Amino acid sequence: MIPEQVMRLTNLKRRLKSRGVLPYLVTDAVNIRYLTGFAGSYAYLVVASPRSFLITDSRYEEYAGSILPEGVDLAIQRKEFLDSLVSVVKGTRSKRLYIEDHSTPFSLYRAIKERLRGVSVLSGGDEVNYLRMVKDEDEIAVIKKAAKIVDACVAHLKTTVRAGDREWEIAVEIEHFFRTRGARKSGFDSIVASGPGSSMPHYETSMKKRLRPGEPLLVDMGCEYMGYNSDLTRTFFIHSIDPALEKIYRVVREAQEAAVDAVRPGVTTGKLDATARAIIGNAGFGDRFGHSLGHGIGMEVHELPAVKAGDAALKKNMVITVEPGIYVPGTGGVRIEDMVLVTGRGREVLTSSPKGITILG
Repeated sequence: MIPEQVMRLTNLKRRLKSRGVLPYLVTDAVNIRYLTGFAGSYAYLVVASPRSFLITDSRYEEYAGSILPEGVDLAIQRKEFLDSLVSVVKGTRSKRLYIEDHSTPFSLYRAIKERLRGVSVLSGGDEVNYLRMVKDEDEIAVIKKAAKIVDACVAHLKTTVRAGDREWEIAVEIEHFFRTRGARKSGFDSIVASGPGSSMPHYETSMKKRLRPGEPLLVDMGCEYMGYNSDLTRTFFIHSIDPALEKIYRVVREAQEAAVDAVRPGVTTGKLDATARAIIGNAGFGDRFGHSLGHGIGMEVHELPAVKAGDAALKKNMVITVEPGIYVPGTGGVRIEDMVLVTGRGREVLTSSPKGITILG
């Protein structure tokens, strides 16, 4: 069986050759890990034909040499990165070098341009990010496990969270749960937002705020498992639910489920976004849903495709989130988020935590 990194590099080279953008410098650490398996903190990858080159320093010489896939040579940086890059590019005999756009600082681009005399340094686009949108079966299996861990955490919180708990204590409990269930860590800082704080989509969890009866509790969390992430949001209520928030909750749930039901190959992200936004708008809360409907998820919590207005079409084996919300300052907010796999004919919802109104002690 051909190792997955060899297949990924082969697919990338095919795309780059069709555009005429070889050699191609990959600077994003996640993309380098995707293509080679290298998970160190310092590396650059020059994708060339017939062979590619991983540039790293002596700290990773033994490790990199043991894991690099066929077709990738190790180039140990002895002095400065630019010295190694010049040597590698000269070895390709190319008069051009294309650079990954989104992750390359302008200062690095300028330094490369100054050092590579006689070589044109050009924009190469973000081809690896586009490749990563469509997951292979091994990636999907790992993502499903990450989703199961976050679902289990929801069930755990339902039995442990009580009025009087600090938001920070809940966030710490989430982190502990993930790590003791096989996850490496939280994929991002958990959002634990109670009361008025729940009206801020990216609220910063408080170390002092305690849960009070009658308040909403919005929890947005996810774990990193074997290099892949999960992401889920549920909104609970402490002791009781305010009628205004109950109405909001039912609108958000209807919008979220309608958008999830619309997921299938070929549907555009704009169609999904419009589906949820129409329901929220018709209920009179259109101006209270400001963020995009969702995002791709995989090796990073937020990756392509962006699930928002536009004509980007979903493809089989993409994994996205669907997370509409309504946020009313002074009252509170509700968001419901699930992870959804695009299948051959429709969708599979990977997170299975119940979405009915849940009252916690």
